[in-house]
Amino acid sequence: MKLLEKWLHFYRTYTLGYSVRRVNPDELEIRHLILDAFPRGMIRLIFLGILGVIAFIDFQHGVRPFDNQIKAIKYDFEWAFNPDKSIKKIYDIELSVMSREGFKRKYPNVKLDDYEVYRQKYLDKDSLRLIRPIFHIIWPLLLLCILFPPRPRGIRINRKKKVIYQQHMGKEYWLAFIPEEGDPLSGIVYNLYGLYPFSLTGRYSLQIGIPNKAGQLPFLMYGCYPNPSLEHNRYLLRAIRDFVREDNPASLKYVGRCYKLPWLNPLIFLFNVGSLFRMPFNQKLADKQIDEELKVWKKRTENSKKHWFEAVQRQQQSVNQQLAELKMDNKI
Repeated sequence: MKLLEKWLHFYRTYTLGYSVRRVNPDELEIRHLILDAFPRGMIRLIFLGILGVIAFIDFQHGVRPFDNQIKAIKYDFEWAFNPDKSIKKIYDIELSVMSREGFKRKYPNVKLDDYEVYRQKYLDKDSLRLIRPIFHIIWPLLLLCILFPPRPRGIRINRKKKVIYQQHMGKEYWLAFIPEEGDPLSGIVYNLYGLYPFSLTGRYSLQIGIPNKAGQLPFLMYGCYPNPSLEHNRYLLRAIRDFVREDNPASLKYVGRCYKLPWLNPLIFLFNVGSLFRMPFNQKLADKQIDEELKVWKKRTENSKKHWFEAVQRQQQSVNQQLAELKMDNKI
């Protein structure tokens, strides 16, 4: 039993790397579930479904899968850059037919144009001849961008500045403070049992709410999709605590600069891996806004800071109570 518990602990700690990465020695980032993992995987599943339907139809007609599509693309390139290959065949067939004695007797006034004139008539009829190959170069690039979309930024924890922040709408940042003493999660509201797309296995998303300037508490979902374990959300929050409290926590020893590749879980791999680039993130602008907020924060009295954390924790208690009524334990 102890061996099983040790293995489960190792697995849950190791798989944190699917959802967490180190931005620098003092900052962590947790993957954005809804903007990053879920849509990426759904787009790929739809694409694989379309490929499957095409392959199935080809099989039914006794054709090698995707052979018709490959031939059509090949023909478009040949028609654009070597039209004589197709036109000459047609010309030779017509010339053969019109050279027969029976055809000459029946149609004595019909004559075949010279090849150059004949060829030009075909080329003049198709004004898009040179455009189709360009389209065949563009659409794979567009498909590549759709299948490997840019990676949006997740929520970040900076233990040096004692803040948790999330980029919002490009130039705005939601900011939560980390107390000097006590629970590092006191400035956020979390829900271990958030909405989870297509949940059939008792899994949930990790929802984290950061108070904004308007006093509202917008919740966003974080972590990889699908969850590698039922305890993944709890381990994510514990990792935040450990990161703030310890210089080199054991819970983050498998977390590196990039998100870990889930080689042994094809579904997590499909939904989370592969991005051409990350969405732009202006670190200087983020640092500037954080420093401005921290300046105002540091001018507050200790009582004012205490009241701010208490207000956030009242909302946390409300979430905990609502979940407790549903027999769900939201405590870490």
